[in-house]
Amino acid sequence: MKEIPQSLLNFNAIETTEDLKFIRSKFAAFELGIREKLIIIVFGQSSLSVALNASVGKHVPRMHFFIEQSRIDADMTALAENLTPYRTNGQHTHVHVLNAILNKSLHENYDWFLFVPDTTFVNPFQLLEFIKHKSSDESVVFGIPGGKDRCLLEAGILVSNPVVRSLVQQRHVCASIVANSDDVAFANCIARATNISCQKNKKYVWWKTEENSDGTSAIHDRIQSFSKCSRFNRSLTVSKLLSDTDVKVLHKYFIRIEKNRLSKKIDKLTKQFDGLTGNLSQSQSWPKHLPPVVTPPNRYQINYWEYFTETNIFKIELNQNSHPLAGNDVLDIGEAVDVAKNLIKSKRPGLNFVRLRNGYRSFNPTRGMEYILDLEFYNDFDEIESKRVILCRPIERTQLVPHVPYVKEDTDITLVIPVRNIHDVIPIRAFLVRHLRMCKSSISQIDHRRMKLVIAVRGINAINIRRISTDLNVLRQSCKSMQIETGILLLKPGNDLPVEMAAMDEAIDNYGQQVVYALLSPHADYQKEFLDRIRINSIRHFQVFMPIPFAEFSPKLTYADKMITEKGYDTQYDYELEKRMEKLNTENVPSTDTMNPVRIHKTQGIFDSKDFSTIAMYGADYVTSRHRLLKQINRGETINDLSSLFLGQTDIHILRAVEPSLKIRYHTRTCPTTLKKSDLFRCKMSQTRTIGSKSQLANVVFNDLEDLSVFH
Repeated sequence: MKEIPQSLLNFNAIETTEDLKFIRSKFAAFELGIREKLIIIVFGQSSLSVALNASVGKHVPRMHFFIEQSRIDADMTALAENLTPYRTNGQHTHVHVLNAILNKSLHENYDWFLFVPDTTFVNPFQLLEFIKHKSSDESVVFGIPGGKDRCLLEAGILVSNPVVRSLVQQRHVCASIVANSDDVAFANCIARATNISCQKNKKYVWWKTEENSDGTSAIHDRIQSFSKCSRFNRSLTVSKLLSDTDVKVLHKYFIRIEKNRLSKKIDKLTKQFDGLTGNLSQSQSWPKHLPPVVTPPNRYQINYWEYFTETNIFKIELNQNSHPLAGNDVLDIGEAVDVAKNLIKSKRPGLNFVRLRNGYRSFNPTRGMEYILDLEFYNDFDEIESKRVILCRPIERTQLVPHVPYVKEDTDITLVIPVRNIHDVIPIRAFLVRHLRMCKSSISQIDHRRMKLVIAVRGINAINIRRISTDLNVLRQSCKSMQIETGILLLKPGNDLPVEMAAMDEAIDNYGQQVVYALLSPHADYQKEFLDRIRINSIRHFQVFMPIPFAEFSPKLTYADKMITEKGYDTQYDYELEKRMEKLNTENVPSTDTMNPVRIHKTQGIFDSKDFSTIAMYGADYVTSRHRLLKQINRGETINDLSSLFLGQTDIHILRAVEPSLKIRYHTRTCPTTLKKSDLFRCKMSQTRTIGSKSQLANVVFNDLEDLSVFH
């Protein structure tokens, strides 16, 4: 290697620490000026704040509470980050509120601000409907006018973003206001700092219980009489609250009102769609207003259908389209057949079910899972009668993820690679050489994010451990630009836990739970971009990352296919498969070069969706879910990977996506028969799919596709 001149080495010596500081780009929403719609700011004094947060807080983007520090008790700690305590120091509450709005930059993040005391209930549905038709760019103050055109804080004061910006800028004007109460002082502050009068709107309805009842009973005792008044049902705020029970009863009541309103709106739209479809040539579809199941919108959006019988299912796959009907497919289709039988019998009780002749299944993202079933029945004359039933399993419980925790791209990560036996020694040493090459290729790019590369070994002798340790030392010395640290963990040989689980246990014991861990196979081959995606896609207590790698085909098979194609073997063979394979084996097949990059091409490999060998997660999430694996092991089940840690959980998300920068080198995959039925099926599918493509297999073995042992 040519020596680098010393002058070039000192070129960046004058750079300061600030120049080398990692800078993350801002949020796109901030750059585009996108803000949240609403924040409710509550002047709290009692435990009513907790009740409001538990009810109203679920239906608005944000609800924030300002409570004097001496009034905060143990129950109010449930408000957590939505609570800002303050000390009065002889000043009115609004002074501290405006200072906090500035310090927290709330005036930059929300379009509308509603200020209320904790003795006032807010109808979130009516409030959101109200601001939906108002422009937040105008300087307006909505509320119920009191004396001198000042809004009453008890009824709630709704102000737009420009008004809040003016309040923050002119907050010094409000510091000298003297009033009998905080409510009056804040109303005077708005008028003095912005010079805007309180604007009344007929849709801004305030229900004051003192004016609509005898005042001797609580709201929850009078809710039935209040409900008879349409004005109460349209109210935006209700006061005065006396207890937590008032909050719960009002919340439950207004939810019922909103559900009834939405139901009426849906019924109205349904009737409108029915009226429109009656004038069209097409028959009515279900669900309403969606395209019929068998009619694609155009030739570019055609849904693919899976054909099935009682014994087999034909899927849309590249390598193998025919599969035995088993596992979840049996349960899914069996349930659809039962529904179809009951539907036919409800209309024709005299029919007796014979069999499922055939059927079709397709997933439609706008409708759900579609089924077309052809069933055979015996009628009263002992004749076979065929019936076609079209069913739809609608998509239920769909959920958008509105609030994803903030993640940083400078997170430190720890790569954990388990070595289970002597056969993994050569792959792991090749893995380290590839990592060294990747490091040297980016030596000019200084990366200040630290990364640990840890190898956990079990079942290999001391000589191989020493060789791996030497390779790690070379890697650490040569990759100083990537801030890499290395380590080797010696797992106990008598440990009955799977090597992946034992490796994670040992790594977390050594490096802690608050670290991102990426569990990799010794056969993994990745690029530097993959490390950045680990940092972005692993979110503590929220999401784990399970990428879909590109699995390399058997080099022997790809070479044999290439050899047959180039040398032009006659495709009409008179000799048997064994003789054909013997002839192929006489050719010199070059050994696999594990240093050459794997090319992503349909003849070189496949994105293996059945492979779960790579998983990135926080150590704390692993520790929380570890007991699930222990239960399986105690039942005598064998663990193929760590995917069952998080599959089926509702409290954490799984990001499963194709990852082009992660490849898996070809290796012999073993599937123990002690695996769970679903895991064994998945393992065998992965084992078969990664041997070669269907055309390559056909070119070598022709019709005998089951005899794949010659390539192992």
